[in-house]
Amino acid sequence: MSTPFPPSSRYAHVPVLTRTLADGTVVRYLARRMLPPAERFQPLEMVRLDGTERPDTLAADAYGDPLLWWRIVDASGEADPRDLTGTEGRLVLIPLPLEITDDGRA
Repeated sequence: MSTPFPPSSRYAHVPVLTRTLADGTVVRYLARRMLPPAERFQPLEMVRLDGTERPDTLAADAYGDPLLWWRIVDASGEADPRDLTGTEGRLVLIPLPLEITDDGRA
């Protein structure tokens, strides 16, 4: 089954699965999305935070698209995007897209 997400979405390559309930209802859901291992990320740049940034503003500055915030959060290893920013002086990796560093395999 094809994905309902655009190519730039963090869910673009996550399979859509189905399950049929006892009453015959078919339920569609996403397979679990596994975060790439940290060693796959190559730096585009490192940014020292001033404490006022958000993941979407970092993505807008780095990639020209605020919707790519998930790339930065994935590279940071944070489970919650809100934990990435808000700390003055934190050094954050802005990664190259995995499609570039992994020969097209995100």
